[in-house]
Amino acid sequence: MQISDKAKRAATQEATTAQAEPGSAAAVSVPVFDAGDWTSRIISGEALGAAAHPPAWLAASYGALYEQVMHPDYPCYFGTIAERRGEMFYAFVNGQDTRPLAATMAKFAELATLPQYRKYNIAVFFEPEAEIRSHEAYHKQFWDTLQFLHNVDPDPEADQQLDPSHEDWEFSFAGVQTFVVCACPSFEARHSRNLGPGMVLLFQPRAVFVDTITNKVIGREARNQVRKRLASWDQIPAHPDLGFYGDPGNLEWKQYFLDDKNVAAQDVCPFLKRQAQQAMLQDPAPQPAEPIKLPPAAKTGTQSVTYKYAGLAPSKRPVLRDSLSGRELPGEREHEH
Repeated sequence: MQISDKAKRAATQEATTAQAEPGSAAAVSVPVFDAGDWTSRIISGEALGAAAHPPAWLAASYGALYEQVMHPDYPCYFGTIAERRGEMFYAFVNGQDTRPLAATMAKFAELATLPQYRKYNIAVFFEPEAEIRSHEAYHKQFWDTLQFLHNVDPDPEADQQLDPSHEDWEFSFAGVQTFVVCACPSFEARHSRNLGPGMVLLFQPRAVFVDTITNKVIGREARNQVRKRLASWDQIPAHPDLGFYGDPGNLEWKQYFLDDKNVAAQDVCPFLKRQAQQAMLQDPAPQPAEPIKLPPAAKTGTQSVTYKYAGLAPSKRPVLRDSLSGRELPGEREHEH
């Protein structure tokens, strides 16, 4: 009997999922992905690969990103290496509905705590629209998306995060710090930030920028090489807000969404800390018509908390966060090793 390549890959992924003996300290299921099949690394909530039911438009969006990132002159060779090695996860947003993204990012954070996936990035593709919108419109959509994720962050420490105006601030979700790059089709001169027909968010955990062997931050020289390659790839000089994490005066948020004319970012970050936002806003944020419900299969750890948190009214969320403070989420102990 002939078996399709897709079926073989699915069987291989299921068969190679690490499963320890019940009751043992390592009794946690660890998915193993096919480095040669990008679709096996698609995440949608708890679902992985084909089970994520990727939309038809996703293949073309991924193809546009792949064509650029794999070009030999592409400036960010860190991204090229990750794509070549199959060290990328992918997610999607249908239309403008970002609500499912919270559970997807929680799953990514869960995987990012595992040693074998700590260097993986995730690219979140937004469904392309009939017409390209203004740069300002994408700017708003980007920061609205980060604000939403922060507002439903299940991490009990989310309210104690540094302010974006602090030099050590980095966007964090479910306890995983990530440098975020926004690419969108409104970039005309800055080609390195235009990766296809729709908006693309690249979340890069800080572990990506740390050498696995020396455990030191990747050298300034390597990052300077990226800047030099930008000069020939883009039709505009490097943006004045680009800097290096930890340097005096450097602010990470200013580098997330760049202007296409090298105009420096405003002094105040569009991103509001959750505590500050709750004090400033008079009305609660609009909620889905129906609470977000857990799938039939029971969820554990960060995923379950995210679903529960996102389904609560804003006024009830602080109670849940307080109850989580100091508690160990299911599955955390297994991920320590």
